[in-house]
Amino acid sequence: MVEANQAYEEGNEEQLKAILHDWESSPESIKGEGVAAKLIRVIRKIAQCRDRLKTIEKEIDSLEQTELYQLRNQVFTAKEIGQDLLAEMAQHLDKQIAESQQQLAELKEKLGI
Repeated sequence: MVEANQAYEEGNEEQLKAILHDWESSPESIKGEGVAAKLIRVIRKIAQCRDRLKTIEKEIDSLEQTELYQLRNQVFTAKEIGQDLLAEMAQHLDKQIAESQQQLAELKEKLGI
């Protein structure tokens, strides 16, 4: 209901149509208590679950394409062979920082700062 109110306030007709479609195809929209009504509700619940699983699979696929996920895989792969990739990366960064600080000190000395 909150979504419908927000879509209405925003004048988002497409969102309102989507909400109506979702309601019309939902298990809750089926009236009655007989076997047929129960069966339709169960079938719709199964369809909802399948749709949700497809959405989740797409989200997982999307996350697996990120640089952070790739780094995670590299860390775990390195760990399997006894390597601490994150520690190595930190050590490399520390070295770069120390070199940059040394260069800065040398420049300051040349400039008399």
